[in-house]
Amino acid sequence: MPMPVIALVASLALAAVRFGPPAAPRPERAPDVAGALASERALASERALGPDRPPAAASAAAVRAAAAPVLDGRDDDAAWAAAPVTSGFRQFDPREDGEPRFRTEFRVVYDSRNLFVFVRAYDPHPDSIMHALSRRDVRGPSDQIKIIIDSYHDRRSGIELAVNPDGVKRDYAIYDDAQEDESWDGVWDVATRVDSLGWTAEFRVPFSQLRYAAAERQTFGFGVWRDVERYKERDSWPVYRPSRSGLASQLGELTGIVGIGSPRHLELTPYVVAKNLSREGADGFTRAQEQTAGADLKLALSPNLMLTATVNPDFGQVEADPAVVNLTAYETFFEERRPFFVEGTGVYRFELNCYIVHDCGNEGLFYSRRIGRAPQLADRYGDASSPIATPILAAAKLTGRSSGSLTLGALNAVTARVVGTEGRTIEPLTNYAVVRAQQDLRNGETGIGLIATAVNRSLDQWTDTTLRRSALVVGGRFRHRFGGGRYQVSGALVGSRVAG
Repeated sequence: MPMPVIALVASLALAAVRFGPPAAPRPERAPDVAGALASERALASERALGPDRPPAAASAAAVRAAAAPVLDGRDDDAAWAAAPVTSGFRQFDPREDGEPRFRTEFRVVYDSRNLFVFVRAYDPHPDSIMHALSRRDVRGPSDQIKIIIDSYHDRRSGIELAVNPDGVKRDYAIYDDAQEDESWDGVWDVATRVDSLGWTAEFRVPFSQLRYAAAERQTFGFGVWRDVERYKERDSWPVYRPSRSGLASQLGELTGIVGIGSPRHLELTPYVVAKNLSREGADGFTRAQEQTAGADLKLALSPNLMLTATVNPDFGQVEADPAVVNLTAYETFFEERRPFFVEGTGVYRFELNCYIVHDCGNEGLFYSRRIGRAPQLADRYGDASSPIATPILAAAKLTGRSSGSLTLGALNAVTARVVGTEGRTIEPLTNYAVVRAQQDLRNGETGIGLIATAVNRSLDQWTDTTLRRSALVVGGRFRHRFGGGRYQVSGALVGSRVAG
């Protein structure tokens, strides 16, 4: 008999203000008049709005460059000379809204294809700037500059692009305002340079990596962070307040971006793989040839709607999972690294125990690593020569966001039947589907989300008594912030039906 399951989860959290030690003495420097004026204006706006509304967003302006700057970590290009300088950084760690030890400033320009950001991190002792060579996406003990872009300007999503003085890059996708997807890898470039004034980072971000509404004039959510590692200090523009929930919702605004259009981004990547295999037979070892082919497609139907499809995908270049010995009865959750499933993964996230905290674990309704999983009955009907993964025949997904702050996502994938010894099925033909929608209200302060997932298997005589034939899950959740972003109430209602 089908077994319905209903779960009700609710949480209420109060964000506490964090106080740090007094700021250390700072070296003499020129007063930051523009930054002080900006801070005074922001403080006045916050007081005028009252305790129940978030402060007005700080603003920076981008200008169109007649010629793209050379990416070399220098600001001697004509484009940078014409760009306004924005400063007014504030410390958020160890002291929230404290005075920063060193001055930091940035400039932003753009052309028809790219967004450029130049960040100058002043430091009176450049020889003390901390360096650390590491792999991409690995945070070492070094200084860091990071830019955050919410191109939808929905105060819920975005990307983070970080670099250290040695040019080591890190990037993340933001979803649900504060959650970070470390598996996201964008196409962007940056150049760094250490000089007598401190160090610099010059970013180039293609507009093809951003999703934005179809409009003549764009306003992006924007922020810049700086880490001074030797003092364990973190500064930001605009001020980031750990005492309030959210990250994307605390960003400033980047204005002045006009006429970047809506390019029809199209990528088609076919592949062919040939293998020469050695197989053991009754008369000894024999040689066998295998050929596979497939293709990946990515098409931007509009600046805010992306179609991604794949046929017989090959993930041979994806980094292998770490070795794990699981002695429990519970499934091991691995990070998603396959390119098709990585992009836009935040749209499909629906964690059951993730409302306030940043670390949600893996208690979600959709786990993409089950698509193409190891055959479930390999131990029963397979041997050492049986396949270790289930081939994905085809998959497609559509992700986007409307001008009315409605985020949509739909994914469907079909995996092949896998045969073990004597023609017995170790994984049946299976279809996976998920649909996700989320409506943001009150500039992202309130949100309502829905999700539906479905799994349908084509069972036979070897799998009918062991595996479920179908599973359907429908869920909804809400969140509401109040008190100037200091309080949040959230809840979820989930129901499931399993048959077979």
